[in-house]
Amino acid sequence: MYKVASFVAFLTIISKILGLARDLVIAHYFGTSMQADAFNMAYLFTGNFFIIFGGVGGPFYSAVVAALPKYIFEHSAKDIWNFLKNIVLNTTYVLLGFCVLVFLLKPYVLTAFINKQANPEYFNLTLLNIDVLLPLIIIAGPIGILFGVLNCYKKYLEPSLSPAMINVALIVAVFFMGDSFSGLALAVGTSIGGVLSLLLQVPALVDIKKNHLKDNPSQKDLSQKSFSEILYPALLATIVSQLIVFVDSFFCRDLEQGSWSALVLANRLVQMPLGVLLTAFLVPVFPRIGEVIARGDNQEVARLLKKAIKTMVVLCVPAVIVGCLWSEDIIRILFQRGAFTAHSTQMVASVFFYLCFSILPYVIRDSLTRALYSYGDSKSPLYVIIFAIFVKLILNYFLVKQFGLDGLAISTTIISILNAGILYGVLKKRLAL
Repeated sequence: MYKVASFVAFLTIISKILGLARDLVIAHYFGTSMQADAFNMAYLFTGNFFIIFGGVGGPFYSAVVAALPKYIFEHSAKDIWNFLKNIVLNTTYVLLGFCVLVFLLKPYVLTAFINKQANPEYFNLTLLNIDVLLPLIIIAGPIGILFGVLNCYKKYLEPSLSPAMINVALIVAVFFMGDSFSGLALAVGTSIGGVLSLLLQVPALVDIKKNHLKDNPSQKDLSQKSFSEILYPALLATIVSQLIVFVDSFFCRDLEQGSWSALVLANRLVQMPLGVLLTAFLVPVFPRIGEVIARGDNQEVARLLKKAIKTMVVLCVPAVIVGCLWSEDIIRILFQRGAFTAHSTQMVASVFFYLCFSILPYVIRDSLTRALYSYGDSKSPLYVIIFAIFVKLILNYFLVKQFGLDGLAISTTIISILNAGILYGVLKKRLAL
């Protein structure tokens, strides 16, 4: 388990380093400008779904990892291949319809987040960025499914390196296009990188079909029931959880220019240690927990989960301490050059400071959520998320008035702690320990 976690962590660190390089390039060319805000706002409606739906631990990945392993031993290669082909095609059709819906409704929905009368240029540029980023919505589901398939067959290289494709493509696009074309290099590079992420999985998938799908006698009809039973509640919970991001973007509406970009950049920095650790441990730990749950050994489930969470928390503590003590120094050294001014540093550093306190509860919350999914309980995380949205609205309303942009970071930390506490109580009751 730790060997796999170390390998995945190493690959994820490479991707995160490239992600940091991407952020450095964006900060240098665009800072906290209108162009950066337009890209980040457009990414909220497109790329954000790509990250959530297509990532390791997302709903499509979770459904495949839960359903596919038992199919491998029960059905023929032809049945399994048809099953995978059908869910990829059906997912693509649904996301294509959603993509069309976003395209048609974007000018109406965007008015809730951008004052069109006061900022017409910002509004129109965001619409243009959304159009360029729309392909990310369509390919999000297939990528999440392929990640799950590859991990089930113990192929970790391609899924772990896949996120790096977006970072590399964006950097190359910015270097070639610069800050011309109203900053569209960010959207162009991101969309190209998304397509490359999908294509990167194809050779490994072909190898699986050729060498790993052996003809076994089918014992019963292969259906998508198990896949769907996990996917739909998890998908709904993921969609609902994204409302929290939209809530924050709404409260940025009346704050100073660059606020949304500052919040996004600070959150990306916080996600660096989180992304490495959660990705590294999601891959080996939770399939193992699923096997133990099938045996009904709650004691072993608790032991594995406690060990994984303890390891991640211990590894995260240095990041929290460093981030809190030297938040402004970190931002200044990394980003303060080009269009990223001293004022930009102050904005991002202040938000980054408060978000650092959310790292530990975030790790605990996400681990507990995955454990509940392994038990087939997707309703409890969904109810907790719905409750969190209402609390976030209330907290944002009062804290933004008092602390401005920092209020959004403070409320995020409070919500993370609250979610972790509630999910701990739910899981403890289920484990009956």
